[in-house]
Amino acid sequence: MKTYNALIEPASLSHKIYAADEVRQHEPQAAKQAHLNMYELMERAGHAAFRQLLASFPTCRRVLVLCGHGNNGGDGFVFARLANEAGMEVCLVATGDSQKYSADTRQAQQKWQSSGGKTHSWPLSLANHDVIVDALLGTGIKGQVRAPYRDIIAALNQQTIPVLSVDLPSGLHADTGVPCGIAVNATITITFVGIKQGLVTGAGKQHCGKLSFNALGITQSFSQLATPTALLASADRLPALPPRPLNTHKGSFGRLLCIGGNQGMHGAIRLSAEAALRSGAGLVKVLCHPESHALVAEGLPELMLAAASDDIEPLLNWASCIVIGPGLGQDNWARTLFDALLKYQMRAEKPMLIDADGLNLLAPPGPSTLPKNCILTPHPGEAGRLLEQSTADIQSDRYQAITSLTEHYQSVVILKGAGSLVSSTQQVFVLEEGNPGMASGGMGDLLSGIVGGLMAQGMDTANSALTGACIHARAGDLCAEKQGQRGMIASDLIPFIRELVNR
Repeated sequence: MKTYNALIEPASLSHKIYAADEVRQHEPQAAKQAHLNMYELMERAGHAAFRQLLASFPTCRRVLVLCGHGNNGGDGFVFARLANEAGMEVCLVATGDSQKYSADTRQAQQKWQSSGGKTHSWPLSLANHDVIVDALLGTGIKGQVRAPYRDIIAALNQQTIPVLSVDLPSGLHADTGVPCGIAVNATITITFVGIKQGLVTGAGKQHCGKLSFNALGITQSFSQLATPTALLASADRLPALPPRPLNTHKGSFGRLLCIGGNQGMHGAIRLSAEAALRSGAGLVKVLCHPESHALVAEGLPELMLAAASDDIEPLLNWASCIVIGPGLGQDNWARTLFDALLKYQMRAEKPMLIDADGLNLLAPPGPSTLPKNCILTPHPGEAGRLLEQSTADIQSDRYQAITSLTEHYQSVVILKGAGSLVSSTQQVFVLEEGNPGMASGGMGDLLSGIVGGLMAQGMDTANSALTGACIHARAGDLCAEKQGQRGMIASDLIPFIRELVNR
């Protein structure tokens, strides 16, 4: 698989992710190049939002539209007019300072009034509506959400009526996905021109609900002007793994050494090793604590166990790549292995993945530099320890966190969590797939094994991390589709992993 390359930028704008400033800066020029003015673009946004309503809530007859005084509110005025013209019962609430309306928003307001629409003020009952349209706050929010928007959003989040957010859920920071004190919990969000990076990872995924995208007809011009910060990735958009030559043998697909499984923690390294075998690794050997041998090997005769020895260099020489960390622990046994491996790798530089307690041993005051060809797979807590930050700090800007980790350790990084991020020195990717059912013990161990199995077969570290993360996430979704999210455990994913690597 040395010729395999998943790190190919997709052509579609719907796969690219942008910082909010990048969208704001280039949107007017992109519209101009497409022979549109900004009001015409606002009309298109309102039409797109109305079509989304019809597609998602076909039985909707009574709609409440909440408009702020920014251009997001202008989109809401257009939407309300279209719903009114379609014969729906429309209640529009205008909030904020009308003196701050842009010329485009004022034009949209006047057309709403000319169509016979009436404007109401807050407070107003949120009941007796089929859908609520959130067009309160856009990407320009700075600081914490203030009244009256704070009170409206709080009231929205207390009711059960579906909410359609226009461009992004009001109160959500467009770049980080963190609520600015409070943010709307949308059922569906339709975003325009470019997908904002805060909508696809961390808390942003929860607040957005289902995410829809419409480029408003300026795809070509906007793509030429704006630079994405990341790309969306999914198993469907990766190239298939190449077919295996007929004249191959087990040694052709690598020798993976998995190091971990301290006393009482045998399950983690067993999951990693089995996932590696099911991902196609030719030979997998486990170096675990002697008291874990029987439990690691039980029921899986294809798995090899390393004999206990004070000198692990012959074992490291045997391996073509290494996974260390699952169930490793942080005692003297673990630290001795970790230090010996890093010393060896400084000269050998074999592909290596560090996970779990391997990351805890790496964290300060651990070594600040790593050999080449490393992959780190932290969850937010482990990332915080590596960067000497809190978990909340990591979650407050996941893009900055993974960039810092990639630059500091000069390694490929998978930052796990909702909307997992994969970063190399070339590009940042955000996973579209994965689900809350995967928040259970052992899921990260599976990921390490899949990535290790791909490295064993000759895939480079950047592609192994991206491909492995996508396969892992999709396997979780396939499992959830068949058996549900609740009660999912890591070993449930193994049959789906094998299915996916053979597609």
